[in-house]
Amino acid sequence: MTNDEVWRYTKVLFLGSASLFLVNIAFGFNNALSTGAIPRWQVLVHLHSGSIGWITLSLIGMAIWVFTGDRTVSDRYVRRIRIIVGLSVLAFAAFIVSFGLAFALGGNVFALLPIFGTGAMLMIWVAALFALTQLRNQPVVTNVHVLVAGGLVVAAVGATMGVLLGTEYVFGTFLPLPAGDRVGIHAGMMDTYVLLVASAIVEWFVLKDAAGRWTRPGLAQALAGTVGALLVPIAFLTNLLDVFLPVFALLLLVFLVLFLGRMGWKALRRSPLRRGADAWGFFGAVWLVIFVALFIWAIVGGVAADPAGAPTWFYAVFAHSAFVGMMTNLLLGVFSARTQETSDRRLWAEPAAMWLLNAGLVVFFTLKIAFDSRLGALVMGVGVLLGVGIMIRRLLAGPDELTPPGRRDTDAEPMPMG
Repeated sequence: MTNDEVWRYTKVLFLGSASLFLVNIAFGFNNALSTGAIPRWQVLVHLHSGSIGWITLSLIGMAIWVFTGDRTVSDRYVRRIRIIVGLSVLAFAAFIVSFGLAFALGGNVFALLPIFGTGAMLMIWVAALFALTQLRNQPVVTNVHVLVAGGLVVAAVGATMGVLLGTEYVFGTFLPLPAGDRVGIHAGMMDTYVLLVASAIVEWFVLKDAAGRWTRPGLAQALAGTVGALLVPIAFLTNLLDVFLPVFALLLLVFLVLFLGRMGWKALRRSPLRRGADAWGFFGAVWLVIFVALFIWAIVGGVAADPAGAPTWFYAVFAHSAFVGMMTNLLLGVFSARTQETSDRRLWAEPAAMWLLNAGLVVFFTLKIAFDSRLGALVMGVGVLLGVGIMIRRLLAGPDELTPPGRRDTDAEPMPMG
């Protein structure tokens, strides 16, 4: 990126998403140390401060980075980015608070869900439309651009389904959904959207210089994920889950095969002992494969059609594979690339965070499956907190202006995007 103002706005957006992630981390530690059932409001604040506040807000920042690139942009474009950044941070923060209040207090307070949910949903639609319209302004449209645009469109439709579900708490049930799993119409799309964008980040990390035009296999990968996700609301609204879910599973398998054949194997060949984005990308790719395997297993094994029949450990493993293993690894890699020009004397902190996070996931899953214990999440939580903390410090300490290419740190690996 060559525009200093847009570069500063990505800093603001990333600081906002990291700050909201601290809410998720705090509730995560509380969940791990709690005994018995966790209150629903607590679970939902933990979930949405991570999925919306951390992941979606960070991905909007990544989209701005990718679609701005090294182009010369107008003052009007910069003003538009400023509006997207400011409104997105406010809308997402308000929505997370409304979740906690609505499910903690109930009654008329549920009206907050469609009110603030609509604001968050509209900002995701703005980000999706921004990505789609910016496709035509790229000197070269790459696979990364296509995957990010497709992912944001899926996120916008999924968010719309979520707002409609929230509206039902106020006006009563009106969506013709299966009685067993109404929330699946929202969750299924959001789980797929992160796959699309995660694969885009892996490709971004692998290629470094993404000047190559989109390819047919890359387009096929994007279409497999996007079409599969858009089948989810059709399947739920028509009550034809038994017809559409096998097709969805097949498209997920096609997505995974194309990802591995195109870029996944290259990411998995990178050493996790390397610095920066390559190491984070390695772990992100590993968990992406695990997450898709769990996703397909859930569909084939009947868990997607009958959530009540899932093993007690399944949802914890499924969600944390996606949101921590896949997305948090990859987003910390994006943050690492964003702050690569920051002077950092704590060179041990980033790799320590990465290994604690990923080893902690294994410990968490092992204890959860074997003993139905949440205590393993503490190790993972320390790694996540350390990673987010060091990235916030580096963002705050970093320069507001871009370093000219000739003066760029030669030890850091650049992450350009044209």
